[in-house]
Amino acid sequence: MTAQHIAPKQTPHSRRERFVTQTLQLTHDPFAYATAELELQTNPEDPPFFSYFVPPPTVPEYNDILERIREANPVFIFGAAGSGKTTLRYALEAVCRVAPDRTLAVTYTLGKTDAPGNDVTAVWRSLTQALATDLFVQVMEQLHTMPPLDAHMTERLARFWYAAIPHYGRNLRLHLERIQPNAVTGISPVWWTTWKRAVVRYTPLTSERLSFWQQLIALEEKMPPAANVGRELFDEGLSLAKKLGYGQSYFLVDVVDSSKRQRLHLEDHLTTLLHTLHMLNPPIPIYPKLFLPERWQNHVNNLATSLRWLTPQTLSAIMQWNHPEALHTIIEHRFRSAGSRITGLNTIASQDIAGRLEEMIIQTADQSPRRLLQVINLLFDVHASRDPDEPLLTAVDWNRMCQMWNYGSPNPRPITTNHQMAGNE
Repeated sequence: MTAQHIAPKQTPHSRRERFVTQTLQLTHDPFAYATAELELQTNPEDPPFFSYFVPPPTVPEYNDILERIREANPVFIFGAAGSGKTTLRYALEAVCRVAPDRTLAVTYTLGKTDAPGNDVTAVWRSLTQALATDLFVQVMEQLHTMPPLDAHMTERLARFWYAAIPHYGRNLRLHLERIQPNAVTGISPVWWTTWKRAVVRYTPLTSERLSFWQQLIALEEKMPPAANVGRELFDEGLSLAKKLGYGQSYFLVDVVDSSKRQRLHLEDHLTTLLHTLHMLNPPIPIYPKLFLPERWQNHVNNLATSLRWLTPQTLSAIMQWNHPEALHTIIEHRFRSAGSRITGLNTIASQDIAGRLEEMIIQTADQSPRRLLQVINLLFDVHASRDPDEPLLTAVDWNRMCQMWNYGSPNPRPITTNHQMAGNE
């Protein structure tokens, strides 16, 4: 993963920022967002997101779930909304892209936008675009570890990428125009944003990478008119991956939270997708790694059984954050990622809620990492608006947070202070 990025000290622009960076002396705000996609936007050139990672508790239990799902076998991970499925998928993708074991990680996300059609043609098109995008990104990241690409191989790659990735040539030219002469920085974070992939490590803009880019742009005039994107082009992508030295590919299928209207459509698309992958006789092995809503478990397990994917080597698990210690670890990791010695929120609780604040937060989280972050985020907002120079969170802050809560039930409960409890006695 990337080294922790420490931003230079600047004058805070808001009361929240003043509380976080001056009063608590954190290098960044580790509780600003509650979803992986938004968190990746913090210091996008070197996001602290990956240092937040806490292995999720699962049923059945695994000592190191990330290492287990990294093994060359099918994986089925189920979880409720907000349980961290996408975070786990990002962590697996990052390990594959950083580690030198020649695994091509292909990300296939459903639910963020309208799903493509459920027919086989639409699935092939989506699969091929995902394969082409990740092959391009990972070749650029790992170019220094590959043997030199001759003109014939470069042209084959160009033909594949131009055919499979929408607006490929235009995006290449735009990035080339942004490059500053003699720049000592790495590839711009905007580069990864264009291809909708996270930055997992610093990638220098070497002369070799720049030359490869220029060769790809120069080949645009030789590219044939757009053709149908189907199985033949997908097979070509896998063949190219094999020639580049990749020995296997993981297809990371992530179905994010979706509306009720989308669910049946997405289930049908996933069914077609898995049948399509099952039909393949690929030049390198493909292993599906699925990160799915818990309610899909029976449907997917029945489907996997019919495809003979449920073997003793297959990992199938449900993410369940039913251990308070795991949620406490999330809080601890986030403070640590921001350069703090604070180990928990009780450390910054005032006397009137001493020893109880974190327990209340974890109880309100209701076994959901997303809700945990929503509680802390709103609590920080409330406190910062009241007194950003005071480091201690109070019962007044908590009760005001309860009044402002709008993230759904169960609602947080107002608390009675220790002082009030003593008076009642």
